[in-house]
Amino acid sequence: MEINKVINSTIVKTYHQQTKHYADRPARSSGYMDWANQPVPFRCYSGAREIQLPLIDKDPGLPYNALYKINAVSPINLFSISTLLSLSMGLSAWKKYESNEWALRINPSSGNLHPTECYLLLPGFSDKPACLAHYHPYLHILQETAILNQQQCEDFNALGGFGLILTSITWREAWKYGERAYRYCQHDVGHALAALRFACNLNGWKMTLIPQVHEQELNDFLALDTIVGEEECADCLCWIDVKEIDSDSISQWFKQQKLLNHQHKANRLSAQHVDWEIIKRVQQASRSQGQVSRLTTQRPESNPAQLNSPYGAEDIIRKRRSAQRYSQQNSKTDMPVFLHMLSRTLASKGCPFDLFPYPSRVHLILFVHAINGLESGLYIWLRNTQHLQDLKQQCHTNFDWLLVEKGYPLYRLEKGNFREKAQTISCNQAIAGDSAFSLGMIAQFDAVIDEDPSSYPRLFWETGLIGQVLYLEAEAFDLRGTGIGCFFDDQLHDLLGVKNKSWQSLYHFTVGKPLDDLRLETKAPYYHLRSVQNSSESKNTVNSKPNE
Repeated sequence: MEINKVINSTIVKTYHQQTKHYADRPARSSGYMDWANQPVPFRCYSGAREIQLPLIDKDPGLPYNALYKINAVSPINLFSISTLLSLSMGLSAWKKYESNEWALRINPSSGNLHPTECYLLLPGFSDKPACLAHYHPYLHILQETAILNQQQCEDFNALGGFGLILTSITWREAWKYGERAYRYCQHDVGHALAALRFACNLNGWKMTLIPQVHEQELNDFLALDTIVGEEECADCLCWIDVKEIDSDSISQWFKQQKLLNHQHKANRLSAQHVDWEIIKRVQQASRSQGQVSRLTTQRPESNPAQLNSPYGAEDIIRKRRSAQRYSQQNSKTDMPVFLHMLSRTLASKGCPFDLFPYPSRVHLILFVHAINGLESGLYIWLRNTQHLQDLKQQCHTNFDWLLVEKGYPLYRLEKGNFREKAQTISCNQAIAGDSAFSLGMIAQFDAVIDEDPSSYPRLFWETGLIGQVLYLEAEAFDLRGTGIGCFFDDQLHDLLGVKNKSWQSLYHFTVGKPLDDLRLETKAPYYHLRSVQNSSESKNTVNSKPNE
């Protein structure tokens, strides 16, 4: 086992190093956009029985702070599950430019490619037996892929609540981004987990990761290994209930299950598939192999809202977008809003970090451009105070490490105008320099991977959780966020003075005032279903390929 750990940690660290971008050598990809071979953006199980989910005509109109506080409990039924999915994994809008039309979703994705799929293990509802179902966001339906037998149903129903499994189809990302795709898939899992946790919170439901059930068990349960080419791999199991969740009983139930009787096959996503061997290697090396890493219990402290937003919780979730351009002149943001947004990224603040049973390992390196009451410069937001001394030792000795304001883990490292440097590090993208602030998320790395190679994807999940919070907080205060996957990893390390691999940059982000593209027409997320939800016309569009 120890030898396997050393081998797997070496594979993971080699993958991470090889997939870094450099100014003179980007990470390997196909080098062009093969539009004729673009993967279909929606997974489908042809012939599967459809479980219709009601389209939500009107949200309850919960206030902004409902995103974080404990809310009234909704019963678990198809209506509340429909609400959960429409506010987490569903469509948020359609965009149209000339003859091109494409869907946006509630959960962000690199390049709007959406490698993350969602499966639900549901109890019986009225005349419907307990089943495993796949969520189809285009049609907003569940597709029944397997039915539980009587004994399985009895044991499953005794657990209470329902299961939710997230998977990744790396080919969706590799089609455009090549070998770096595995990184982006794991970001997207983190975003999806946060989106689901927020939606659960609005229903008053608890949501817990169950790491005791490992990836191969989930692959077997979903029969994913029967998919040849365009591999789909399980990422994690979550459990959702109205009461406290017994993780041990849930994991024992899964380990006792034999293969389900899967009746239907997944659709082919593209005519041809390009195989990236390096992705297969890191995917295998970063599986948990049945062991459970060191866990921690997040103990949310009392979390009264520091500031309020004029927008409701559901409105904020639905209007989340990624900005394509920012107004440098109009992006100035007040210091209280800035501190409030950053405070929401602390694990001690509860939702969505209360579902993540691992220590906080990610910190924010901030390029502050335009914050009223704060000098422009390079800062760090420390999300785990235990790492302060190590970071001081690893970084340049001439940094200030000046605590900006009592009660907030914000330290100034260096004063100055960092717009150009931020833009350069983020692959010369103007969005990193024109915003109110941008940031790089650095994670404790070498020691973590040596201890447990399966921590690698979870580091990216943590960055995705943080990114989703920043997306929603930006919308709450009339700003807009953008996740940045293209950056020069080692340029940020050089800026900080980090010479070894003890800390690594995993994800970048930027927040400011967006410049909207007025040429784009926006349509409601399910305008295509309102009049034809049950018609054959709707079903025949499953394999359509919106321009992503």
